[in-house]
Amino acid sequence: MNTPSKKVFIIVLAALSWACASCVAGADTGPQGPQTFAAGSLEMTLQAEEGGIRVTSLVNLEDKTELLAQERAPLFELVVYNSKGEEKRVTSEKGWARTTINASEGGVVLEWENCPDAGLEAFRVTVKAVPNPTAHSWEWHLETEGAVGEARLEDVVFPQVALNETASGGGVLYPDGPGVLIRDLWTQDLQKWQRYGGGWCSMQFMAAFAAPREDGPAPGFYYAMHDPMGSTKEIVLQSKAAARAVKFFFEHPIPNQVPPTNAYVLPGKAVWGLFQGDWYDAAQRYKTWVKSEAKWWPRLGKGGRTDTPLWMRELCAWAQTGGAPQEVVSRVKAFAAFLEVPIGFHWYNWHQIPFDNDYPHYFPVKDGFTEAVRKLQDANVFVMPYINGRLWDTHDRGAEDGEFTSVALPAVTKMEDGAPFVESYGSKESDGSPVKLGVMCPMTPLWQNKVKEIVLRLQNEYGVKGVYIDQVAAATPVLCMDPAHGHPLAGGSWWNTGYWTLLDALRRDMAADRMITTECNGEPFVNRFDGYLTWHWQTDGQVPAFPAVYGGALQMFGRSYGGGDTRDLALRMKAAQQLVYGEQLGWLDPDLAMSPENRPFFKQLVQLRWVLRRYFYEGEMLRPPRLAGDLPTVKADWQWNGEQWVSTDAVLTGAWTLPQEGKTVLIFANVSDAPLTATLDNAHNYGLVHDVTLTGTVLRDKATPPEKLTIENGVLPPLILPSRTAVAWEIQRGL
Repeated sequence: MNTPSKKVFIIVLAALSWACASCVAGADTGPQGPQTFAAGSLEMTLQAEEGGIRVTSLVNLEDKTELLAQERAPLFELVVYNSKGEEKRVTSEKGWARTTINASEGGVVLEWENCPDAGLEAFRVTVKAVPNPTAHSWEWHLETEGAVGEARLEDVVFPQVALNETASGGGVLYPDGPGVLIRDLWTQDLQKWQRYGGGWCSMQFMAAFAAPREDGPAPGFYYAMHDPMGSTKEIVLQSKAAARAVKFFFEHPIPNQVPPTNAYVLPGKAVWGLFQGDWYDAAQRYKTWVKSEAKWWPRLGKGGRTDTPLWMRELCAWAQTGGAPQEVVSRVKAFAAFLEVPIGFHWYNWHQIPFDNDYPHYFPVKDGFTEAVRKLQDANVFVMPYINGRLWDTHDRGAEDGEFTSVALPAVTKMEDGAPFVESYGSKESDGSPVKLGVMCPMTPLWQNKVKEIVLRLQNEYGVKGVYIDQVAAATPVLCMDPAHGHPLAGGSWWNTGYWTLLDALRRDMAADRMITTECNGEPFVNRFDGYLTWHWQTDGQVPAFPAVYGGALQMFGRSYGGGDTRDLALRMKAAQQLVYGEQLGWLDPDLAMSPENRPFFKQLVQLRWVLRRYFYEGEMLRPPRLAGDLPTVKADWQWNGEQWVSTDAVLTGAWTLPQEGKTVLIFANVSDAPLTATLDNAHNYGLVHDVTLTGTVLRDKATPPEKLTIENGVLPPLILPSRTAVAWEIQRGL
């Protein structure tokens, strides 16, 4: 391992268009006057004080609104361990022997040097702002460098910002699952602290925005990491009711922590910016960056993902059930016949070993598996068996250590003391003890080859069309400390690159008509998988921010369908939300969907999705329609880790476009037991204005003939929705 001899901290303030009210070319420990700089309409004031530098003001110049809470957050915080192993936290605001603020045509530079209290005597910090007049944002870059002493830098918290309740009438978006919109956050104490890269922190941005105004969209604040490698980081949202403040920050575990290098370069750039609108507009801003720089955006052709087989792009529904192969065949074939469209079947427990036990020794298969696969796929049911993509059982021969120590142990992720990272999920060994599963390091050739071997054997020897590789986009990166694996210790982007290497090699050897999927929706793997199992999208207040970014880039499928007293209403809510979000429906037991209470609604939604399927693999998500009228909400227990009560509008809405064809579809699903009437409140978002006449069709399912739809001078017909039904308006421009 290389151990740099220096340690420097550079913070770069990137300003799109900027103006310097006063510029001071360096000063030692004494205070400096406030320095004001503007990034377009986003104005920031910096103050050099005794021992540090503060961000004292952040103003939206459009309406002269101060954005910062009274209780300011320090720009950065360093987590440092001294020679005794004691944790020290060093902020940008105090403890530094020297600070400077410098400005030039290229930007603003801030510097911090020498923090003796933390053992960082030879340590420096620098900051720069780069003009960019169109985005109204500041882009922050950070580096550390300094002499290696007894202190060890472990984490960098950067950049921090605490916002006041200017935006409280709108809400705050956090990237949990599809995206969760939290309202009234300034009046409650809340913390969301998730490691990025998994399904509970799927993207690298957050946003706060005000309620819409009568004269148009309201202002919003965009907070993001534009990190094209998707490096490991914590994405944190904290609210304090007493302070009327909401704080955003990223915490970055640095690479090469052992031995301490104390040198770090922030990957990509952090962004503070202004925008107009709500969560959808923030998602579009993030999408623009993803498409231009992120290493996981896929290549899209005229028909969408050309590396994903057409049958996978077209699938509309999924079965998920168990039992002996002979029983599975009859139940799943009956489900496909009932829906009258091709379906997917996610097959668990196809192997003889128990679930979450004896991994990765999946073979031999259960008796009858091979024949069952053939019969199902002859019936237009595409079989996708389960395997795990992260874990090796520490007792992988019943209750014995078969190959774990002799084969797997060198490739398992390790803690600093050399002990393997181990997880348990409730499964039991034959002696009743918990199954302990070692987390494998994706940078190791052993694990890369093992996953590839299992997938190709299932596809080539048993003929399955797809394989589900569990946990890869769900579980978060592990901070492996094993130097033998050849990656930076702890932080960095190596976790992603390890899986990218694994999946790229696998895809090169897969037949063109085969596919792979994984769990949840961590974004760094979008272009390496054909689908994400979005079963965890079960949260009250969720919005489709992830489909707004990635709709058409891969297929999303599946929700967890549970029981309970409100299971049928919950089913309708979930299925309708899946439809408008662009997901493939179901991932449920066929008996639940085919029950008398649910079969008409579920079948209609599946068939409507079949009619609209090109929108979801060739198109893009538009802003969801907003309805006016006396429309109720509904509430049901979605059964996620026990009771999970979720409320939605009684009519769920979505909009998708095929821009190359000038087509747009608006989707409306009434999940309630009452007929409802509404009008479209944001027709202008779809070009339905007074001087334009458009034609289109009303679509309901595969069997119902389309009805003509005419929109003259922007005047829309009323939306009349019978209970438990869905309808789509397809609009064609230029006709």
